[in-house]
Amino acid sequence: MKNKIIARILSLTGTIIIVGCLVGCSDMFVDPTKDKDSGESISLLVLDPNFIKNKIAIRLVDMNTNEPINTEEITVNFYGDDAVNLVTFAGDKKQEFKTKSSIIEVGYDPNITVDATNPIELTVVAESENYISAPQFISYTTGGIKNLIVKMVGLGSFKTTTIDPYSEPFDISFLTVLHSADLLAKRDIHTLPTGTAYEYLYLYRANKEGGLLCNNVTDASLYPDYGAYYIDGTANARVVPPVVPARDVTLSKYSNVYSTILRSGQAKCTGGLTIRVTRSEGGEGSGVYSYRLTLSDGKVLDGRITVAFPSSDNLIEQIYYPSSNPAVKVELFGDAQFDMSGAVNLASPCGQTASFTATVKSNLKTYKFITQYSCPDLIVSMGLSISGEFRKEGDTGAWTGFSFVEGVCMVQLEPGVNYNFQVNLDGTNYSYLLPTDLAKLQEAIKNNQSDQYTIKQMNGFRTGDMTTIFVEVQFGQGICDILN
Repeated sequence: MKNKIIARILSLTGTIIIVGCLVGCSDMFVDPTKDKDSGESISLLVLDPNFIKNKIAIRLVDMNTNEPINTEEITVNFYGDDAVNLVTFAGDKKQEFKTKSSIIEVGYDPNITVDATNPIELTVVAESENYISAPQFISYTTGGIKNLIVKMVGLGSFKTTTIDPYSEPFDISFLTVLHSADLLAKRDIHTLPTGTAYEYLYLYRANKEGGLLCNNVTDASLYPDYGAYYIDGTANARVVPPVVPARDVTLSKYSNVYSTILRSGQAKCTGGLTIRVTRSEGGEGSGVYSYRLTLSDGKVLDGRITVAFPSSDNLIEQIYYPSSNPAVKVELFGDAQFDMSGAVNLASPCGQTASFTATVKSNLKTYKFITQYSCPDLIVSMGLSISGEFRKEGDTGAWTGFSFVEGVCMVQLEPGVNYNFQVNLDGTNYSYLLPTDLAKLQEAIKNNQSDQYTIKQMNGFRTGDMTTIFVEVQFGQGICDILN
């Protein structure tokens, strides 16, 4: 009883949501107003811990294959003044995050307003035993969920620079030797973004301590600036975007070096490009969609956006384009839930809106999931706002993204099919199986138990074309510790 009294007090200190959506169907569920042990009447309240509204959802993929890297632990580091404002799911401040699932969702201090005069500005670098990313500068002038794809370069089979046929439009010397054999692992990283007007060229790794010198640019009018970004292997020194690259620096052994140039004739979009997505029939739901911007010079910018239906806008920032011809082609790609309308061609990406219509695939129906989470010995339940993914049972292809909002989500699924769902907490995936056939819900409870969580109940009903499924989950103590 003491724990129950404490839980009630705690529940009143947060945002409280009465579970009104269940009242009309209470006879179909275990009565949430009764103590399950004593039958004592209680006032069940749902604690809303979703105080972190601004988040960065990061995906770590192989540069060559675009496949997620989930075979080893990856460390994601953030640099810059705003890095001290990053928080975990429970609200603890950190600047270094680890994941083995290829996904990490990072929060931003909810006490700080994010807008055009106070943007989030960070440089992101990811590294593991066999992979390294290029430093990427990000800047967000609006809040909400931001999606960031970090492409990583495999570091197996090192080679010296002398056997690579490609070269920068300037000389790189290491230990006073041009194309030194002690500057290893040259890789073409032209496709990796800096997040600034500078462009990456190649990746190197220093085999020993020594001086790096960049000079003798071939055409100063075409390349007004050049040099190398680097992350020192032992001294924790670095020069990364958005500062200008270095040309003369002493490196420690195992430093990573990224050659870079600044091309003339480039301009920055000060207002960014808005991608607007509207659901054709106006229903609710969510999704995570890939976009591609193709500029007039052939350069491609790609990424992902989180969409909350029936209609939402997403601002794409840090766009640099050829000032002589700012035309851009904008494409948005559908998923397992929706087909997207065709490409949009704009005269400029700056301050413009590319509008798309999402249409539900013909074989799908709407499912509403209401999920309550709790911890042992507490009667307070939580309705979490958290990103998730799903795909058909047995599939090995891409996952489809969606979002829970205070424990509720609307997704489009194929009737009679089982789906694997997963959510990610601080770099760890937690998976469970959900059937769309209501007759299989009780069987699903037996198949979804683990030391990480327990399914307490799972019930559902149909109203018109929509199926509602209520799930009550009790987390294990380990997850409760993450939630703090």
